[in-house]
This record gives sequence, structure tokens and C-alpha cells, in this order.
Amino acid sequence: MDLKKLHCFIRVAEQGSFSQAAQTLDQSQSVISRQVRQLEQDLGQTLLQRNGRGVTLTPAGRQLMEHGKGILRQVEITEQALRNGDGTYKGKVTVGMPPTLGKLLTVGLVTDFFAEFPDCSLAITENLTYWIQKRLIMGELDIALLYNPLPNSNLKYQLLWTEKLCLIVPDHSPIAAQSAVPLEDLSRYPIIIPNRQQMLRNLVEIECSRHNVTLNVVMEIDTVSSMLGLVVRGFGYAVLPANALEVDYRPEGLAAIPITPAILNRVVLATSTQHQLSSLAQRTLELLLHQDIISKRLL
Repeated sequence: MDLKKLHCFIRVAEQGSFSQAAQTLDQSQSVISRQVRQLEQDLGQTLLQRNGRGVTLTPAGRQLMEHGKGILRQVEITEQALRNGDGTYKGKVTVGMPPTLGKLLTVGLVTDFFAEFPDCSLAITENLTYWIQKRLIMGELDIALLYNPLPNSNLKYQLLWTEKLCLIVPDHSPIAAQSAVPLEDLSRYPIIIPNRQQMLRNLVEIECSRHNVTLNVVMEIDTVSSMLGLVVRGFGYAVLPANALEVDYRPEGLAAIPITPAILNRVVLATSTQHQLSSLAQRTLELLLHQDIISKRLL
């Protein structure tokens, strides 16, 4: 497979437009169009559906998009390794994590990274564990932090810490005076919780099922900041780790009450078993583990 053609295809797919991809790549639209058309001919597949508003991916295009990003990332890592033969750090590192951890870690990690590697590049993406794990498997990410990931033979896990899930309530609520909330009482409260693609949601439902508790889910919200804002405004209570209230940018007037028996949320460091970390990525992993929020909680 021609990597130049693959690169052009991915840019067109990301931009949803040949003209915008041409601007990004600083090439003419006709050149980009020809590269993608030749790639389709090479593979014997239609990868993009053209329409008046741009392009959309076909099923074959979506599959190539998923694998193609990982292919280009591994080529980049290989080039970095060859360039780094003189012992210096060069290149780019990609890190993924859930938004809750991103709010706690991103600023510190970026600060430490560029203090040590001012000429290198760091990309941090925040998303649900499901999507972060998928991108790590596909080779698009070097390092990931995950909540309660499913076992996968392509990934290596290191358990960093466990944390108790809490019921997040307004601090003027009568529940806020309690030292703990019995799990069986969760059915009495209107619960705001992420959708089922979130590992945290699955964890809570599994524990509730074990104790014959039926959740009263009134809203499915994936963004922690939105969940907290809705709790403040009286729309319900959220089930989250206590560190959701540790970030600087959060609504005031909330309390985190531990649930008992404890529902333990696992925070896991993940890397690929299929791709070796570059020396820069390995050093970035060390910087990540030395962030205060992690180093103070390491098991």
C-alpha cells in the first residue's frame, strides 16, 4: 500500500472534503483526488461516497480509516527510532485518557513534557475508555489511561489505583450529612449517569445487579462537567469517583458521599503489546507516572 495515497485518503476522510484536505496538505485538489482514486483502484474498493457537500466514508473506507491511522503512526514511530540513533529525543507522543483524568493531568503533563522536550510534540486526546482503548489497539496512541478496561491480549495493563465511587449531591441536601450511602438506597434517587459505552456505567450496573438494586436513571450524560452542573441545579444525583470534584473548574456546592458496600473504580495504565514504545514515549510515560495525582495513589 502506498503510504502517500493512504495519507491523502485519511486527510480527505477527516476533513470530509477534497478541497479542505488539499489546503491542509498544501497540494492541489486534483492531485489529492487522483491519489485517492488510485488507492481505490489499488484496493478494488470504493472508499468514499462523493456528494455535493463533500464526502462520506463507505464501510470499506471506515475500515481503512481505522487501520490506516495506526499504520501511519507506526511508520512515524519507526522513523523517530531511526532518527534518535544519536541518543537525542525527537518526534511525537500520543496519549489518551478519559476527560475526568484529563482535567487532573493534562496541564501538569504538558508542562513537564515541554520543559524537558521543547522541540518534540505531544498530543493528548480525551474520550470515553471504549474509544481510547480502541485507538490504542489500532496503534493510533502510544499510552492510555483507562477506567475498568476489558481484557485484551493486544494490550498490557498496569493497575495504578482503585477509588470508591460516590453519590454526588448538592451540599445542602440531607444526604450530604451522611458518611455513606447504602447501595440499596440508590433506587430511591434520580440518577444521572453516562451511557452504556462508558465502563463506569457498566461497573455500576453490574454491582447493582449483584445486590438486586434497580437504578432510577433519569438522564444519560457523558460529560462530567455537565453532570455536575445538572446536580447543582437539582435535576438528580450523579455516580462518579470523588476526584470529579478535585478539578479546578467545577461547580461549587457539591459533596461526594461514598457508596457502601464500595464500588471500586479501577484506573489502569495501558500500552500496546504489538508496538514498542519509542524512547520519547517511554520517557513521557515516566513523566505521567510522576504527576502528583498518580504518584500519591500508586498501588
